[in-house]
Amino acid sequence: MAQPYLTGAQPVPHRPRRGLWIALGCAVMLVVLLFLAATGGVVYLVARGGDSPEPPPTSPPVETAEFSHDYFRFTYPADWYDLSGRAGLSDAGGVVELADEQIDTEDYDALAHAGIVVYVFDSDYRAAGTCRTQATWTGFAWDSAEEPQELDPVTIGGRELPAYRTLGSHGGEDVIGEMYCADVGENVVQIVVETRGATAVDPELQAILDSWEWTARG
Repeated sequence: MAQPYLTGAQPVPHRPRRGLWIALGCAVMLVVLLFLAATGGVVYLVARGGDSPEPPPTSPPVETAEFSHDYFRFTYPADWYDLSGRAGLSDAGGVVELADEQIDTEDYDALAHAGIVVYVFDSDYRAAGTCRTQATWTGFAWDSAEEPQELDPVTIGGRELPAYRTLGSHGGEDVIGEMYCADVGENVVQIVVETRGATAVDPELQAILDSWEWTARG
């Protein structure tokens, strides 16, 4: 059956406003993304700020031993070698010889990387004169040695001691030797340190000197 013909204004069919909904959806999504970005950044900063920096690695403490004498005492690395049996050492007044390497105590030419020898003897020259006259013996076993140079007084165990330095070479390597002397009663304590392969006193030798204590008055 045919539709009746209607006169007058015709109703406009309803059409969904798709553009408006799309715009609203995009706006909501943008808000959500901004919120996530903001909260995520805050969480990252909080988490990052909570991380404490790792402490730098530290070397384990060096195990030490002690040498004691009537006049002094000092500590040295426990893994060093006692070379006090070297031929002729005691005859020259030597009371101790220590080195970071084992060497042939019968071989006068053998030289450890770092070593210390301490002598105790009586001397008419006292400490200053003894160091001045005997510094030339520093490096007698080296291949070559320069003339000793007088240094400013060196503080060992709280006392300022006359000091001399000798530079030279041995086995194709640089060598440095230093001598320090102290008056103790009627005797002189003479300290000789040598370092092979360097032009400065080995840090472990310096640590020995820093640990030095006098147990008798000068």
